[in-house]
Amino acid sequence: MRHTWTGWDGTVWDLTKPRDGVFLMAEGLEGIDMPDMVQHTHESAVVHGSSWEGYQVTGRKVFWPIYLYHDESSEAWINRDRAFWRTLRPGTVGTWTVELPGSREQRTLRLRFVGVTPGNSNDPAFRGWQTYGIEFMVEQPFWEGPPIIRSWNNGEQIPLDVWPPITVSPYQTIGNATVANPGDVESFVKWTVTGPTTSVQVGVGDGIAIANFQVPDGSKLVINTDPRNFEATLDGVDVFPQIQRFDTNMALPPGDPIRLSLAMGGTGSVQAEFTPLYFRVN
Repeated sequence: MRHTWTGWDGTVWDLTKPRDGVFLMAEGLEGIDMPDMVQHTHESAVVHGSSWEGYQVTGRKVFWPIYLYHDESSEAWINRDRAFWRTLRPGTVGTWTVELPGSREQRTLRLRFVGVTPGNSNDPAFRGWQTYGIEFMVEQPFWEGPPIIRSWNNGEQIPLDVWPPITVSPYQTIGNATVANPGDVESFVKWTVTGPTTSVQVGVGDGIAIANFQVPDGSKLVINTDPRNFEATLDGVDVFPQIQRFDTNMALPPGDPIRLSLAMGGTGSVQAEFTPLYFRVN
């Protein structure tokens, strides 16, 4: 697996090329397997055993054993060490990306620096190398796959121009709209309605959002169903109070394609964007 680190400052470090001077050591890496979980159970005073009621993913421990070196000079080592540590500034977020062998499939995890344990107390600039044990925290504990976009209209095909490249399907019509979630857990959809429309309904199963107002030609109504960031904007302006119905149970379950709850008045289009989430990196 190829590991890269993209710091808050935009710099990218390949952590699987020892010749580049900063790399992950083979032993001690944590964070690529299952996250931390709590199992919720219920016990009764009159019945033996317990009943399982569900689980909650509470977090993920991430620990990097890092080796940093430079063979040229003490000054060169200090410059490299400074540049790497600049990417770990407390309060900022960076991205750990893992590319799986063979398929070039990628998973990402957003990290915040927590603490470090130096490998030893000798002068690293004199030696030209140092080992670090770096601990991170995650706010969203699932590994993320590349975003998936699906788009529908009332029959006319419209080109979709997006960058960077992401998974995009041909346009389908509103009446046969389905989508599959390849992840391990539910995801939440960000809907983008491009006018002209007179009304629109978007959702998954019984959970729907309804906007009974006009979206002008070329304007964009964005409805985000993620519980951490509920929002509805029209060309960037908050219109959440104008949404006639906004259910909180619009999660897209993992698994095979399911039919979406879409309806639209007008000749615009509806786009669904979501990020598949995974327990493990592979």
